[in-house]
Amino acid sequence: MDSQLTLVNPAPPLLLTFSANSMSNATLFSDRQAVYTLSTQLTRADSVTELRRVGDSAVVARISRKSILPDTVAFPAAPDEGSGNVREVKTSKWMKKCKLADGTQAHAFDTEMGQCLLRRHLQYRLALFTEFDTETPIAHWEKGSSPPSLLISSSVPEAFHPQVICAFIIEEFKMRMAEKADVIAQGKALAQSTPLARIR
Repeated sequence: MDSQLTLVNPAPPLLLTFSANSMSNATLFSDRQAVYTLSTQLTRADSVTELRRVGDSAVVARISRKSILPDTVAFPAAPDEGSGNVREVKTSKWMKKCKLADGTQAHAFDTEMGQCLLRRHLQYRLALFTEFDTETPIAHWEKGSSPPSLLISSSVPEAFHPQVICAFIIEEFKMRMAEKADVIAQGKALAQSTPLARIR
């Protein structure tokens, strides 16, 4: 009997579109269906950003940005084994800075898929790779999408999605803050170099 090869089309990637151009407060949609909500509470100096699945009040990821102490991240849906406690870790410890073979900078964090590498990308701005394939991203921002859209490969387990979203939010927020600081610095430099006669 001749063997037959059945070709199965791979599942399509998940495209999460933010309702607003914000890394603090937004609803994430997939095919016009709300999937996650992102909300931020502010105090005098700190902020706490929480990610929840729509229809569920439980927090699946929490980012705490602090003015004095180090920023932290936590995933309440995955407590420490045996203890039942939620482990809160420093963001810099969860996403460790590293240098790739080509000399570019990246942030590495360990997952059930192995080590993942988040780095800036010329085409996608930010892209996530596995240690086994640093050429094909498993997640990335959609090029030219505004508000932003995050594409996650079907090879990424759904249970890992909150970590992927969290990593992109953390790094994108840092990039925007740095870009904003650059614009302000350039504006100040231009103002200082502009003669008073031209200002008038």
